[in-house]
Amino acid sequence: MKEREKEIFTNRGITLVALIITIIVLLILAGVSLSFVFNGGILDKAQQAVNEYKNASEKEQNILDQIDEYIKSEIGGGTGGGTDIPEEPGDTDEPAVDSNGLATENTTITTDDPNVQIVIPKGFAPVILQTGRTDSLPGENGAVKEIMPKEDWNSITKEDINKGIVVVDNKITYDNGQTSGTVPDFNEYVWVPIVDSSKFVRNGWNMDSLADVATSNKFWEETASSEYTSMVDSVSLNKGFYIGRYEASKKDSVTAQSKRGQNPWVSVSQTTSITASSNMKESLNSHLVYGVEWDSVLQWALDSQAIIGSESGETKIITEDDVQSDSRSWGNYSNSTGGAAANSGSSAKVGGTNEYWKVNNIYDLAGNVWEWTQEKYSTGTVLAYRGGAYSNYGAGAPAAVRAYNDESHTNYNLRV
Repeated sequence: MKEREKEIFTNRGITLVALIITIIVLLILAGVSLSFVFNGGILDKAQQAVNEYKNASEKEQNILDQIDEYIKSEIGGGTGGGTDIPEEPGDTDEPAVDSNGLATENTTITTDDPNVQIVIPKGFAPVILQTGRTDSLPGENGAVKEIMPKEDWNSITKEDINKGIVVVDNKITYDNGQTSGTVPDFNEYVWVPIVDSSKFVRNGWNMDSLADVATSNKFWEETASSEYTSMVDSVSLNKGFYIGRYEASKKDSVTAQSKRGQNPWVSVSQTTSITASSNMKESLNSHLVYGVEWDSVLQWALDSQAIIGSESGETKIITEDDVQSDSRSWGNYSNSTGGAAANSGSSAKVGGTNEYWKVNNIYDLAGNVWEWTQEKYSTGTVLAYRGGAYSNYGAGAPAAVRAYNDESHTNYNLRV
């Protein structure tokens, strides 16, 4: 028994000695490893790798920045914003203009509402009116004062557009070379926004039935497809269209103009009106207004809650009754009321004769003289004219009304 215990204790002693030796060896190896790590070993190598990666990243970013600057210098960095690639809302790039302040390329101005924009065509510019603003309320002087500085174009808002932005197609001078005179050297137009192109349709006001609406639209889609389709496509693409600010006057025997203070072009057939309108800006598809455009202008006035005169002489928000039932408070009629009554009841020069005869900066949509349209009234060559005349009652010929005659008919109250 004692011999067996002695053997066991001897084996245990050998095992303990082996364990102690193993621990000592491991401690020595650990010390060598730590010495390698802290004395120019792994940590130094790792730190060196981190520094080299950081330097490489900085060099790469510098190269990318140089490439970006080069691209911007070569293509202009998007400055000016054409209609092909509209600028994002809030972009601060200034539009490109010539020495007269007119756009050198088609320029799209966006607002905080992506559906509301204005396209300034090449050779045109938005303006500031005598009010010191882009709009003019009933009774306020709506004459053009100056071209809007290019740095302000991108500040045009949805509210500005819905009050009627006026653009001109030339520098602000007059026929006598001064800043005032009888015949401006520039035409004036107002941008009509079309937020939803699916609603660019005939309204149906003052028609006998919906069948009349279908006849009016279908006629032009089938018989004037090239021009009509181009017009519809343009409205859809640009989210709006321009309308002459004034009833047309005569530039020459075959060309109309939209200039303030002129006599309206009357005693003219619808056939001549088509030619005279297309000659104004042939390259921009200028044309005699279609029924769908006329209705869209009036619908825009309602949707934007335009301000017009009232029977009491104050101002108010336009209503559908003012458009299709009785327009005497904002047009030149034989029974005009309130502010619109001054100088009413006879044919007047366009713009400025009475500053109550307007809505959203457009003059004489109601009253003064009838206006030919490219709108089919019925079969054959019977076409529609719109808007009423000074000799009519406001309730008998409101802004939305249609009258009709043969395309060759002329009358003193009919204009381009």
